[in-house]
Amino acid sequence: MTTQENTTDETTAAKDSGKIPKTYIRLRTVLDALEISALRYCLIDADAAETIRRAKELEELLMPIVTRLQNKITRDCPDGYFNCGGCCVAHPCVDGMDRPIGTIE
Repeated sequence: MTTQENTTDETTAAKDSGKIPKTYIRLRTVLDALEISALRYCLIDADAAETIRRAKELEELLMPIVTRLQNKITRDCPDGYFNCGGCCVAHPCVDGMDRPIGTIE
């Protein structure tokens, strides 16, 4: 398969997806898996102290990715989004959630 064919295949809409490109569907799938895996890792078979330790571990792994992606786009959150400790989210920050895990009171 040539590069041109590969690009066309990746931008082609997936079957039964309307007009959503296959690459977007794959990215969304990976992000969904990351979310559920991270939550399960933090919550399954863990007491409160272990949950906090695991959450901090994940934050330390994920924040460099978030920061790197954000810096590729812009350093500011888009209109309508809130900067909660370096995370642009579509909702106001919950009290204390604008600080790294381990520093939250």
